[in-house]
This record gives sequence, C-alpha cells and structure tokens, in this order.
Amino acid sequence: MSQWKPRLADMRDAQQALLVSGRWRGGPRTLLAALDLQYRELAVTAGLAWLLRPDGHHGLGPSVLDGLLDHLELDGSGADPGVRVVLEEQREETRADLVIYGHSWTIVVEAKTFAVEQERQLDRLYEHWRDEPAPSFVFLTRGRRLPITAVESRGHWRALTWEQVPTSPARPPPR
Repeated sequence: MSQWKPRLADMRDAQQALLVSGRWRGGPRTLLAALDLQYRELAVTAGLAWLLRPDGHHGLGPSVLDGLLDHLELDGSGADPGVRVVLEEQREETRADLVIYGHSWTIVVEAKTFAVEQERQLDRLYEHWRDEPAPSFVFLTRGRRLPITAVESRGHWRALTWEQVPTSPARPPPR
C-alpha cells in the first residue's frame, strides 16, 4: 500500500506535465462522439456522403472523394462532371446505404456500425448494382469485420473500416 501513494503522485505529475505542454486530451475523441452520433449508422453515413460531394458546402471540393478513389485504387476523379452521391438508394427490396456514381465508375457502400448483415444482404446489393459502370463494392465497418453475406459475390467486396476512410487525396489536386 505504501508503494501506491508515490506512484499515484508520479502519475499526477506526468499528467500535469502533459496538460501544461498541451499534449493531454480529454473528453470525446470526435465531434460525432461529442454529439453521441458516432454509432448511429444513418447519421454517420450521411456525414460521409456530405464529405464525398464534390460540390458540397464543406468547401473541400473533390478532395475527399479523390482520396477514396485513390484508396480503392479506382481510375476516376471526383472532379468528373456528373458525379452523384446518393444515400439509401433502393432497388426492389434491397437498399444500398451509399452509392457514388461517376461517369465511368460506381462505388456501392454497405456501412455498418453495430447492425448485423441482413439475409443475403451483400449478395443482393451486388446483384442489383453489378451492371453499373465499373462497380466497386465496399463493406464499411467499425472494426475489421469480414462480410458473411457475400457468398456468390465473394471477391467483389473490399473491406474498409471507418478509421481507414481517407479524408484527403493521396495525389495532389489538379491545377
């Protein structure tokens, strides 16, 4: 017991030094966490869609979309005319959380926070969007989670975590 008091004092001193140097952080790690939205799939996906819009009021232009295209190694640009970002697009009884349409490419995103996959969910998404121009299918999750409903469409889905979503392009913006 006598060992704990000096150790706690050392930890308090270390914390104080970090506070003074501006390296101590407290509270929620993100704005979404501060708003208690970090696990609300629709809200988080809508935020991502907002960032991906090249013409969005965020003023980032195509940079976030270009970062995603680079990360997915897709040949395309967020600056292409006619890029569309669609939330909750439904085809028959299947709904894609997020679809980004470019002139010669398509990205279909199934986003998950805590929800489990629905019956044949990824296979159904693949069936409904596979004929779009150069479709790329993304399974976006909180942690490294393997898609279990991509049976017939196995090999067409790319796993991506929310943390891996690029927020800036790997390539410099065009001049």
